[in-house]
Amino acid sequence: MKKISLLGLSLVVVFGLSNCEEETFTLGDGPREVDAAFTFEPFAENANIINFTANNPELNAKWDFGNGTKGDGPNATAIYPNKGTYTVSLTVLNSGGSASSTQEITIAEDDLSLLNSPLFTMLTGGIDGPGFKTWVMDSTKKGHFGVGPNPSSGQGDVPEYFSADPLIKKGVGMYDDKFVFKLGGFKFDQITNGNVYVNLNDDGSPGAEADFSGGYENQGDFTASFEDQIGEQWTIKENEEDTTLTVSGNSFIGFYCGTRTYKILKLTENELSLRVVDAYNPLAWYFRFVPSE
Repeated sequence: MKKISLLGLSLVVVFGLSNCEEETFTLGDGPREVDAAFTFEPFAENANIINFTANNPELNAKWDFGNGTKGDGPNATAIYPNKGTYTVSLTVLNSGGSASSTQEITIAEDDLSLLNSPLFTMLTGGIDGPGFKTWVMDSTKKGHFGVGPNPSSGQGDVPEYFSADPLIKKGVGMYDDKFVFKLGGFKFDQITNGNVYVNLNDDGSPGAEADFSGGYENQGDFTASFEDQIGEQWTIKENEEDTTLTVSGNSFIGFYCGTRTYKILKLTENELSLRVVDAYNPLAWYFRFVPSE
């Protein structure tokens, strides 16, 4: 009886393993080269505004327009105020992978009227200004730095958990940072004076500080060594729900929490107020900046 039972058990195990070996899983085919192709044409009303169309509208599409701005979706539009040659790239993605292609476009003439956006003017000083504007944290005003829940509660986009008193974070490496927004080429410089302030998770788990190679705990968060980030780019995107400001590369604005896209709460000639979602916690951080004197 024992021999029969063991034999039966062996057959069950072998049969089970055989069934497992027959199961295979695939992610599907990735995009082909032809899927990443795209066409473009200027608007009839203005040759400095270009409309782009991806060859395969069924795929996720990510655009880099070569002018410091980016876009999403199978159809996208880019503005080129300055004449020159620009390299435009499209990357299409699905669960199986991605494919990319590039093309060059040539803009024959300047059209500086395209830079007359009120948001551009307030952020950079506009085409009639010096070509750039430098912002610093409004450290002497209550509420210049704060944190609240994400998503926001019924109170709206406000720092309901913590709102900083004037100069409360003096000495952490945040108040001496400068953020320079340039109109030409949509360039952005982050002047750090050698260090920055970074979010540190309360529970000891790795957070934003893991993106930096050196630093120390300071007033509840983390002061990290960080070089100036020069020649990066900024992008303002006006959506139905909100207006966002994004900076490129390793640069960031204010206090680092793993994210480089900021919701613009208020932008005037003398105030820039931002909200940014924490990449590691269900939080949102708030900053208020003023022009540097």
